[in-house]
Amino acid sequence: FFVLSCFYDRSFRSTMSEIPSLSLSTNATATSFPQVGLGTWKAEPGVVGEAVKNAIVVAGYRHIDCASNYLNEAEVGDALETLFEEGAIKREDLFITGKLNNPYHHKEHVLPHLQKSLMDLKLDYLDLWLMHWPVAFKYVPYDGTKRGFHESYDPDNCSELEEVANAENPGTAKIDNTVSIRDTWEAMEACVEAGLVKHIGLSNVPAIVVHDVLTYAKVKPAVIQNEMHPYCQQPALCAYATKNGIALTAYSPLGTASNASWTGGDRLLDDAVLNGIAKKHNKTAAQVCIRWAVQRGTSVIPKSTHPDRQLQNISVMDFELDSEDMEKIATLDRNFHYLRPNDWYGIPLFTS
Repeated sequence: FFVLSCFYDRSFRSTMSEIPSLSLSTNATATSFPQVGLGTWKAEPGVVGEAVKNAIVVAGYRHIDCASNYLNEAEVGDALETLFEEGAIKREDLFITGKLNNPYHHKEHVLPHLQKSLMDLKLDYLDLWLMHWPVAFKYVPYDGTKRGFHESYDPDNCSELEEVANAENPGTAKIDNTVSIRDTWEAMEACVEAGLVKHIGLSNVPAIVVHDVLTYAKVKPAVIQNEMHPYCQQPALCAYATKNGIALTAYSPLGTASNASWTGGDRLLDDAVLNGIAKKHNKTAAQVCIRWAVQRGTSVIPKSTHPDRQLQNISVMDFELDSEDMEKIATLDRNFHYLRPNDWYGIPLFTS
């Protein structure tokens, strides 16, 4: 099995509030961020704000993963503002990630889109800003003077664009082939120079995209955030990132049950091996997956809006998977992705 030894702090602590951290030291800025964070993808409007408050105040999370694409940053921002005003937490004690959405990859759109996220989140800066996907979509308009988005805003499908909505294949019609990853990355670098983000990184990328960015980057990618779980372990990418001093974050670490219906895959948390290991340690299969991610040296961002599950997800420091457990989990890898851009718009980022 693979362990990112250059990042992994083996001095585990027993309390949930003392989650180990990963170091980010790209360029002149040195930062650390907790290995277990709260994901907000698919966290529903009307629920996500209270979920964020509970995660921070009750469960002890200090790492919150956000994205403009999730269409819930304004509610997250209201929650954060309340906590700051009440003195429940200080901004500098949180590590907050955001993401550049696909329709805004052109240089002239990058900074305004970041400013929109900062306005929605009610923040002056982000600790980490990721290129959400290495694929540009055609520009989808929005009102940059208001928090939140209008009701018909659809950055995933670009359905407001007639050329996309009326196309024979809307999935491929929304792709913008006129902007390069380099153009976008250089615009993100300018946001670091402007002091609006501390670190930048990549998401949903194969190693070749990272390799290309490293050939011209003035600001090195600090983090790669990819789908990673026992069915999709990506050991070669992990090794490549470690060699280049890049930290990794695992999203969908518990699988994505809502996607299982159309991917045809097994539900990760029903896996017999994981449940056997969970029973051995008197834990849940979800806690085994999260502990596995921490133990192999990645950060991990399970999403939950349920207080009890938030607490379970961060309470993984009071047990350790032994070598037999890790070896069993290693055998589960099948390079299975619950998120499949080839099915969405015909670009096989992860599959041949």
